[in-house]
Amino acid sequence: MHRIVASHLDSFVDQYALAADDRTVQFEKFANFAVLSGKLATSVDLDDVTTGNDDDGTDGVALIINEEHIVSAGDAESLFAHERRNNDVEVVFVQGKTSDGFDLGDFLKFKESVLRFFTQEPYLALSDLQQEARAAFDVAIKNVPKIRHGKPSVSAFFVTTGNYSAPDALEAGRKDMISQLGELGLFQNVDVRFMGRDDLVSAWVASYSGIEASLTMNSSASLPEIAGIDESYLVVAKAKDYVENLLVSDDGSIRGQLFEENVRHFLGPENPVNEQIAETILNQSSKTRFPVLNNGVTLVSPDVRVQGTTLHISNFQIVNGCQTSHVLYENREALTDDLMVTLKVVETTDEDVFSELVRATNSQSKIEESQFLSLSPIAKRVEAYFNTYEGQDGRLYFERRDRQYVGKGVAAIRVVSLHNAAKCVCAMFVRRPDLSFKYPKRMYEDFGAKIFNEGNREIIYYASALALYRFHLLTSNNTIPQNMRRFKWHILPLAAALVAGKDVPPLGSKKMDAYAQKIIDKFSHHSAEGTAIFTKAVGIIESLGEITNDRLKRQAVLDEMLAHVS
Repeated sequence: MHRIVASHLDSFVDQYALAADDRTVQFEKFANFAVLSGKLATSVDLDDVTTGNDDDGTDGVALIINEEHIVSAGDAESLFAHERRNNDVEVVFVQGKTSDGFDLGDFLKFKESVLRFFTQEPYLALSDLQQEARAAFDVAIKNVPKIRHGKPSVSAFFVTTGNYSAPDALEAGRKDMISQLGELGLFQNVDVRFMGRDDLVSAWVASYSGIEASLTMNSSASLPEIAGIDESYLVVAKAKDYVENLLVSDDGSIRGQLFEENVRHFLGPENPVNEQIAETILNQSSKTRFPVLNNGVTLVSPDVRVQGTTLHISNFQIVNGCQTSHVLYENREALTDDLMVTLKVVETTDEDVFSELVRATNSQSKIEESQFLSLSPIAKRVEAYFNTYEGQDGRLYFERRDRQYVGKGVAAIRVVSLHNAAKCVCAMFVRRPDLSFKYPKRMYEDFGAKIFNEGNREIIYYASALALYRFHLLTSNNTIPQNMRRFKWHILPLAAALVAGKDVPPLGSKKMDAYAQKIIDKFSHHSAEGTAIFTKAVGIIESLGEITNDRLKRQAVLDEMLAHVS
């Protein structure tokens, strides 16, 4: 393996505590993460995308809808039950090889695996993850009227540590795969790529590096001093420069991670408002009035610099203007030098100010309150509670804002996203690990209000996340068998019952403080006592015999497990 790739792979392994995996599996997870991190608006859960030893030529697969990973048919059904009719749907496949070259035989095996995913009836893949992805894809196909352009897209990445020089045989194989997928008639777009070490390293570095961009301003004005805001500007710039310099990544796609803090997804070109934006762009007489007809875009960054007529901005988020940005991108070929866009550029490092900006700039039209969870008072209190453990072995970092700790030297395994915190609480204290396992969308629908109730004790989020962190570390060094990671959500309520008792107090009660504190005391540092709890939980699960994914999706299996806790 090339030394540069090996060094980055070692960093990835340290970040995600994967030392117990053999080198091949580490690289497969590395390839999955590098490819998918640029396509998902939230963090990649490696357990949910990596196929494992029972794969048939595919190391990673994910069904992505509106930049969100859909892990089950049930979650796909929940999503399509909503009225939205322009969902962006993509199926992504990854195959990773540690070799320094590109082997045609390995690629053809990958191609056949991908084709079987779409054509084989019944689908006979041994991997549960591939079966789940296929079932979710089948739900998407049944709902094509609710998919943008009427069809999903498919992408396939064959990743190695070599340099791809486009030899004839491999190019012929790639084009044949594109042709065969296209002939299925299922897809709006087909993308098949060979990914060499340079592209792989670039994708990995982009996953933890803030985006840096520069933009020539046609005019600008700095705003007066504002509390909590370091600098702020009103800017008018060419729309095509905005698209090319700020919105578009190296591969020509729009940078989805720029919109992680924008609570609306792109509503599609068919949306009436977006149709009007496009009409203005394409109309020769009205396009010059675009800056005054359109509300523009709000960008927030911790680092804004203005030098002459050039704006330099790093690690920025677009908190308002998602629709405008996407419509400009969709019509980028029609953008001319006389079409301008207005930008509001804000520099702040204050997370509370950041949250205020997100809520204020996204509250002009109806948005589900659940989309503001990261801005809620309970999220702020939970973040402050996590920070009280500074300097301790069990220190975890609550990520109220996506990518909040990027570039700050914090190991990824110690970062707890709001989404994972919700799944931890749901599994351990709401006693619904089945929802955390395969139905996270249903989790929010059924228990979102309970999980993020303003009266909840902050300790529940830390205690449950800490238990999961300790469990991950024990599987990473093979103290707990790796195959037990599949049961991690069910192990959380088992561990709580073994440590603090089977009766869970109400989430907002004072009794919950004492209950959750017992869990923290047990797992605050590595100890034989803490390890013994997880070992006992594993023993309970193993005593039930073979447990299929279908069984794990049912509530009854947790009752069977808890019955073994005395």
